[in-house]
Amino acid sequence: MNQNKNIIKNIITGNWLGTEIKAKSMYYILFVTALIIILIYNRYRAEELILEKKVLNEKVEILHSEYTKIQTKLMVLGTERKVASDSTIINMGLRLPEKPLKVIVIK
Repeated sequence: MNQNKNIIKNIITGNWLGTEIKAKSMYYILFVTALIIILIYNRYRAEELILEKKVLNEKVEILHSEYTKIQTKLMVLGTERKVASDSTIINMGLRLPEKPLKVIVIK
């Protein structure tokens, strides 16, 4: 009964390791505590990186869709008829040739 009271007294007072704490056990406890802190930090950092990756993937999707839209618009605007119908080119007096150009072959 006396031993149970001592155990309960040690737990309540915070001296749960007892009065005989040796240096080896203290180093072991500090080592385990450091490992637990490192584990918690790694988990927290991994969650941050996952969230950052998700945000970056969303940005990549948006930029890719904008690139596709611009590329499609450029392909449409770059056709021969669209270029010929541009008001700047018409004001310069340029027009499409009626006959195809002659090809010069050099041997």
